[in-house]
Amino acid sequence: MRLESLFWLSFATLSRVAAAGILTFALVSSALAQSTTEGQTLFGSKCFSCHNIGSGDKQGPDLKGVTTRRTKEWLHEFINTAAAMNSKGDPAATELFKKFYPTVMPDQALTPEQIDSILALVADLTNKNQVFVPAGAKLSRAIVPSDVSGGWQLFTGKSQLQNGGGACISCHSIKGVGTFGGGTLGPDLTGVNIKYRDPELIAILQNPNFPTMSTVFGGRPLNDEEIVQLFALFQNAKLTNPVPASQTGFTTIDPQFFVIGVVAMLLVLALLNLAWRNRSRGVREELVRRATR
Repeated sequence: MRLESLFWLSFATLSRVAAAGILTFALVSSALAQSTTEGQTLFGSKCFSCHNIGSGDKQGPDLKGVTTRRTKEWLHEFINTAAAMNSKGDPAATELFKKFYPTVMPDQALTPEQIDSILALVADLTNKNQVFVPAGAKLSRAIVPSDVSGGWQLFTGKSQLQNGGGACISCHSIKGVGTFGGGTLGPDLTGVNIKYRDPELIAILQNPNFPTMSTVFGGRPLNDEEIVQLFALFQNAKLTNPVPASQTGFTTIDPQFFVIGVVAMLLVLALLNLAWRNRSRGVREELVRRATR
């Protein structure tokens, strides 16, 4: 009887230990799932403009496996103070800044918990050998032919953006935008839909996290209709003006602009010559008059 009691006591103890282990595992799994879910949202809005996980380099490096290449402490410091680490000569930071020049990693105002959730997502996708696909990177409706024209209106500023953001042409150009082209602060967008896959481009339009664009559109995001129309424009540009992938993102100058510039310069020089041709006429006449006396 004593042995039987000991058996059931041991069995009960083991059952409690097993239950505690299962509960602990469930809690850890739940916390991890919550962390990676938050990481997915943060990565899509804060990181995806410049980084992939498993799909190759973009403006910045592919982050697949970064949690095994760098320490947690280094990653926390770099994410929030990348420029400062580069300035003080951190070898890894300096190497990254050189490799991806002229892109500059902007400092991120993220809490340690938010950074941990992003790193948890990176580690999870790396371990599963999966790529990051933004959950909300899809258009609100299907594209119709008139959207291309609407995209042109928004790009050139002929139609105002609802939330007050600046027109694309202020900083960017695109083939066919006009003789004088567009702005040169940002890259030419003719091949932007070649450089970025559809989900990537949609995610950038939803959350443009590039330093200058985040300043311009941070509190003035594009609405769903504007995203559809601008995406339609960029998709149409890819189809009608294909460029090699190696040339996407470079600012180009229309040859007509060069010709007009040369003609304008010659015209200005001719006008200046005409205006200054007689500037010493009075002096010459006086010299000739004195010489003939």
